[in-house]
Amino acid sequence: MLEYIAKSFSVFFVGFFPFAEIYVAVPAGFALGLDPASVIVWSIVGNFLPVLLIQWFHDVLLRIPRFGPWLGGLASEKVKDRLDRHGFWFVVLATPWIGVWVVAAVLRLLDMDPRKAVLSILIGVVGYAVVIAGLIMAGVELASG
Repeated sequence: MLEYIAKSFSVFFVGFFPFAEIYVAVPAGFALGLDPASVIVWSIVGNFLPVLLIQWFHDVLLRIPRFGPWLGGLASEKVKDRLDRHGFWFVVLATPWIGVWVVAAVLRLLDMDPRKAVLSILIGVVGYAVVIAGLIMAGVELASG
């Protein structure tokens, strides 16, 4: 049990780390010997947690008199409107390529609807985790004959 917890935490941490994220977490989980479901779940949880932390931290900063008006003035209504209308699928596809940390912070600063932003990031992370895991499993099966 302790071995599973240690391996799961390792995958979680690699997924959480800004430069590794989902692309390193999933292969690392397989290399550690975790089952595919555990690899996918722990890499997603690790990669998605920063999104929630950035959302929360941005709300905290908005309450500070010195930062609130400044942060609120960074986004234009035109950009916000375009993101809310057309940005959802772009965020789904681009998040894993750009990085969850950067995308979550930029979307908050540009004032995209938080629910749409979080949902699109989650769909992107889950999709890429499943695709990467599937490709690794197919490659291992193909290599083993």
